[in-house]
Amino acid sequence: MRAAWNGCISLARNPFFPYLRGAPEPTVRLHLQAPSPEEVSMKKTRMSLLMAGFVSIATGCQPELSPEAELGTHEAALTGVGTWTPNAPMQNSVTMGTATLLRVTGNVLLTQDGFGQLYNPYTNTWQLAGSFEWGRHGYTATELPSGKVLVAGGRLGGAMRWVSSTWLYDETTNTWTESGSANTPRYNHTTTRLDSGKVLMVGGIYYLGEQGNSELYDPDTGTWSTVSSSLVPHAAHTATLLYSGKVLVAGGSGPNNGDISTAELYDPSTNTWAPAGNMSQARKDHLAVRLYSGNVMILGNGSSSDNSVELYDPYNNQWVAGPALPIPGPYFSATMLYSGEVLVTNGSGQAAVYNPSANAWLLTVPMNQARSNHDAVLLHTGQVLVTSGYNSTNGSLTSIERFTR
Repeated sequence: MRAAWNGCISLARNPFFPYLRGAPEPTVRLHLQAPSPEEVSMKKTRMSLLMAGFVSIATGCQPELSPEAELGTHEAALTGVGTWTPNAPMQNSVTMGTATLLRVTGNVLLTQDGFGQLYNPYTNTWQLAGSFEWGRHGYTATELPSGKVLVAGGRLGGAMRWVSSTWLYDETTNTWTESGSANTPRYNHTTTRLDSGKVLMVGGIYYLGEQGNSELYDPDTGTWSTVSSSLVPHAAHTATLLYSGKVLVAGGSGPNNGDISTAELYDPSTNTWAPAGNMSQARKDHLAVRLYSGNVMILGNGSSSDNSVELYDPYNNQWVAGPALPIPGPYFSATMLYSGEVLVTNGSGQAAVYNPSANAWLLTVPMNQARSNHDAVLLHTGQVLVTSGYNSTNGSLTSIERFTR
């Protein structure tokens, strides 16, 4: 009896592709393997699109799976992809803090309420990382080209005192130093590192409501300067750096605390803002992630269970609907993997992986603990580290875990 054979044309992604800018298409290598004369009469040729973005077609590679083996593979997929592994717990619990990958060492800086902790993913150990301003929350943390981390904005304690001071964390000395003050205190803002190395701060809330003003931090001088205001005020929005160097600002709460669907583009080369269309619905406290294609995925909507997804196409300046998530919101992290897939987690211990090639979602195995208001970062190892958060059973958590695809 003659066996049917699968085939093999492979498109191999350049292993350094995640770090390339402005070149969304992967390097391609083509491999063809011809069958022997006896194998030419194939019953069928199969094409498989792997989750990492690789495609293969071939002749004469391997016998076709039996129906029983194919069923086993299908059942395995239904149980969820990937694994979640508990790691060493934090020294102090963190809820609604920040998590920043330090790209020089690969360590992760966690902060909350003005104190820091440093995680070494290679030794699975923690150490304290000093403090900068006790009781401060609602700030952002952004890594600079120097490897230092800039903390900006936020409030102090229950007094609702907005602060404008900024601080720098230096891992080489494990210390914090003050670095000037922004022109406007704010929280629920965004900070985005531009291609120039400067940091753009947009929107947020300050006493009387949402802000439209924006500022630029220069790490060489440690100073802030005012730049053009956005077309409409934004708070609890997203800001995403595009391949063009422009920044997409989308949604949030706008004038009079109303949620908005408005999106706009900031061009640092001209210090101007331009409309970027409207999302299909108003969103705030949502998530955004830039894909390898250059498109931007937007998902979630605050504390609601909304599972809708939409994609912004910067090349045509238009929005299109994406596939709905298979898990309910609210969502707390969206992390792009080196493969180009996107891992999304919610507060109930569920997660899903988006495959942009297939424009479809796969469930992962469940996390070890449900955790609302957690943080996630992509490690140099390719794993995703999920930290902090809380749940109704354990309260504020010290536990952490890693996702391996």
